[in-house]
Order: sequence, then C-alpha cells, then structure tokens
Amino acid sequence: MLKWIGRIALGIVALAVVAVAGVYAASEAIIRRKVDSPLPVISASTDPQALARGAYQARIRGCDGCHTRTLQGENWLDDAAQGRIWTTNLTQVLGRYSDAQLARAVRSGVRSDGTALWLMPSETWTDLSDQDTADIVAWLRSHPATGQATPPIRFGPLMRLAIVLGRVEPATAHVAAAKTKPAFDAGTEFAHGRYLAVTTCAECHGSDLGGAEVNGSVAPDLIVASGYDAAQFDRFMRTGIAPDGRERGFMSEMAREHFATITKQDLDDIHAYLNARAERMPQG
Repeated sequence: MLKWIGRIALGIVALAVVAVAGVYAASEAIIRRKVDSPLPVISASTDPQALARGAYQARIRGCDGCHTRTLQGENWLDDAAQGRIWTTNLTQVLGRYSDAQLARAVRSGVRSDGTALWLMPSETWTDLSDQDTADIVAWLRSHPATGQATPPIRFGPLMRLAIVLGRVEPATAHVAAAKTKPAFDAGTEFAHGRYLAVTTCAECHGSDLGGAEVNGSVAPDLIVASGYDAAQFDRFMRTGIAPDGRERGFMSEMAREHFATITKQDLDDIHAYLNARAERMPQG
C-alpha cells in the first residue's frame, strides 16, 4: 500500500512539474512573440516651443504618473507568485530608441526589439496625433540619463498562468481592442474635444468612454459629465472636488496630478464634446 501511495505521489508531482513547465513555455512564447507593427514617420524637434508643448501633453496624459516626475520609474509590485513590476526609468532607455520607435512604443505598445510592452496603456494614445507625439518625444529626450536602470518585469507563476489563459494581455492586444470600440463621433465641431477626451480619459473610462473596470472599481460612462455645468466641470477637473463638495477617489487624485494645469480652452472643448456625446449618441 505504501509503495502505491508513493507512486501516486510521484505521479502527481511529475504532472505538476510538467504543467508548470508547460505554462512557462507557453507564456514565454507569448511574451517573446514579435509584433508586426510598422514604424511611424516621427521626428522630434529640439525647439524650446516643442519641448514646452511636449511637457504639457505629457502631463495631462499622465506620463509622469506611472514613470514619476523624474521619469526614473518606481516599483509597483514585488510578489513571488505574481511577479516583479517596475515602471521603466525612461531616462536610461531613451538612447536605445529612435524617435519613431518611441512613438510606436507610446501609440502601439511595441518595444524597440519588436516585442510587446506589458501594462503600458497605449490603447489610450493610439490616436495621438503625430504632432503631439513628436512633442512628447522631444520632451522625453530633454531629460538626461539619471538614476539606475529599473529591473525588467519578472512574470511570476500566477501571472504566467493568467497570460496563458488570456486574462492578462500585452499592450498590443489592448490597442487592437480599443480600435474596435471608438468613442462616439459628435461631428467636426466637437472633434478636438473628442480627441482630448479619448487620449486623456480612455485609460480608465474605456476607448469608447462608456466606462470600464479599473483595479477592482468601475470608472463610469462619461455621460455623467453632462450633469456638470462648465464651472463645475472646470473645478472638478482641476481640484478633484465634485459639485456635491466631495471627492471621487482615484479620479480626484488624477485631477490634481494631471489636469490641474490643463488650459481652459481644452477643458471647455472636452466638456462640450461630452455634452454633445450625451445628447446625440444613440441609447441602448
């Protein structure tokens, strides 16, 4: 009896080893897969006006939220089962990317070596204009190399299993999905507001601005913004204080961190588009 129990135990262990090895191999194939993504024609300027525009574009779109104000990155996760995740010290990798490769990384979620980025919200910026992208690249290049290179992402066993099961996907998959769910087009009059809303709000509210789940909570459909008048919307987006005098969790943090310096014209354009979207978008 003990002999049979031992054999069964060894069999279970062997199967577990084979399963783990299979998950590792399958996930590694996905992680190392090259992506067919053409390089855009982007060339960054060194003109001070381009740097100033890039600093503004990067701030309202949250580049320094994930990579920190110094762009040196920070640790987000260090767990044996899930893995180790640092946001990249961008100042240390800029030299390994051409302007076009940086633009592709931002808008398409593809590294300079052709593999996909992970946990990079490129789906938010896939429609970023060439001009705004070039200005952001110019601003990035204005930062000299500082600090230490951050560790590469390490995929733990649970994250690798999630990758194999399709529960965790690379940035390229999110970009592809976003392109199938564009935000409602309210007409040329509101085109600039739509552009700003999509490229600043889609990370949390979804590419169609119809709401999405973010870290276990739900970011609402931005139809809610139509309930704010212009002054209330301006106050909320700059200070994080809603019309009822209360804060709105993560959104209030984002308002103070990234939208406090947004121009009045840009805020007005976003608000006008969101109102038009609420009025004109077919329901149901």
